[in-house]
Amino acid sequence: MQPIESIDKQLLNWIREEIPKLVPVELEIRLSLWPLHIDYSRIFDWKRMQFKAVEVNRLLYKVYEDYLSDSRSYIVSVVLGDGYVEGLNFIFGLAMPELRVASVYTKRLETSDRGKFKLRVLKEVIHELGHLMGLGHCINPKCVMSFSNSIAEVDYKNVQFCRECEVKLKEYQHIAY
Repeated sequence: MQPIESIDKQLLNWIREEIPKLVPVELEIRLSLWPLHIDYSRIFDWKRMQFKAVEVNRLLYKVYEDYLSDSRSYIVSVVLGDGYVEGLNFIFGLAMPELRVASVYTKRLETSDRGKFKLRVLKEVIHELGHLMGLGHCINPKCVMSFSNSIAEVDYKNVQFCRECEVKLKEYQHIAY
């Protein structure tokens, strides 16, 4: 996991500890607590005041290209800010499986309830990690892999994979390795 901008290190450590409890395949999770020093001109839209999610992911790929040469490696970045892709006003996260890179944007997940905020960020990290490991969106609205178009949908879904997605994930990982 790689933060962009200064983000709560306790949050990232908590997410790192929770992921193995929720992802039914073996993972080694490394945490970079050093925010990237970046040129915002390519990855930030100053008119919209939002990060360009595709460009963020491309930047992450360039920074970690050597690490990502191992087909079992993924990068998930937690970005302190708002993100978008062309055609959408905002996104909670974006996975680019072909690059093995994803980013999660915290701005619209924020709330005064610290526990709820942490859970929202964790759900989105797990969701994007699921995409990186081969899963698509799930039709089960309670599954962490269901598409969330609103914060209410993020809150409604569970942090866990449904049984069907869990089985698919195990099958994909068996095939991949």
